[in-house]
Amino acid sequence: MAYLKHIEYNEGLNIARGLIRGTSVIHKFGRNPSVGGAPETIIQQGGVYTYLTAASTVYVTSSSGNDNASGTGARTVTVQGLDINYLPVEETLTVGGAVGAVEFFRVFRAFVASAGSVGTNVGTVSVTTGAGGSGTLLTTIGIIGTGTTFGLGQTHMANYTIPAGFTGYITNWNIGVGSYNDEVTATLYTREVGNGLVFRGRDVMDVPGGLHQRIYNVPFRVPEKTDIEVRAIASTGTTISSTFDVILTDNDFVESRR
Repeated sequence: MAYLKHIEYNEGLNIARGLIRGTSVIHKFGRNPSVGGAPETIIQQGGVYTYLTAASTVYVTSSSGNDNASGTGARTVTVQGLDINYLPVEETLTVGGAVGAVEFFRVFRAFVASAGSVGTNVGTVSVTTGAGGSGTLLTTIGIIGTGTTFGLGQTHMANYTIPAGFTGYITNWNIGVGSYNDEVTATLYTREVGNGLVFRGRDVMDVPGGLHQRIYNVPFRVPEKTDIEVRAIASTGTTISSTFDVILTDNDFVESRR
């Protein structure tokens, strides 16, 4: 009982347990397997992330024929994001199946919802605006390993968008570099709707390799509808991972408490 009494005073744990009304936690993590001298977003598919300028329905396809409605790999995938009004939406789609019915303006996560005997995706699963993997690539669920590979089961995206009606507070930010011999510059950006969609650098880390962490004892505020994104450059092509945590507060609930 003493242990239970102690954890009642752990605010982070209580948020995760749903005991603090009007708040929730978003944990975002991303990985880019090869970052060089040109800035790239820390996302599995590499390159700089492309944001939609209009809402769109989406398709889910795979590079492997084993990912399909009755295959040994991924059968269905759940896509999560925001609609044109920045309200949360999600949809579960069959891999290689028909276009969805939900229109997305932002996609910030997708994961394997059901699978065959392999238990996860066999090939690289893509979420796109066009059939057969065409159109804008919004995210991928990748594979890891050489020779024998294994599906990651979820997207690796170090970006997120604050929903309408909520305020975000970034509490920490991590960077992991795959080689100690590489020099990396990583930048944490935000992009607010009201400032002409300009990316603003909120923090930067110049690191030689390994794991590096920022803990924000006073979290910084991110208003609703703001995009958050981590980008990096490296001296050579190297693997970079990044995570950050956001506490979301419901603006209506906060106002009602004043």
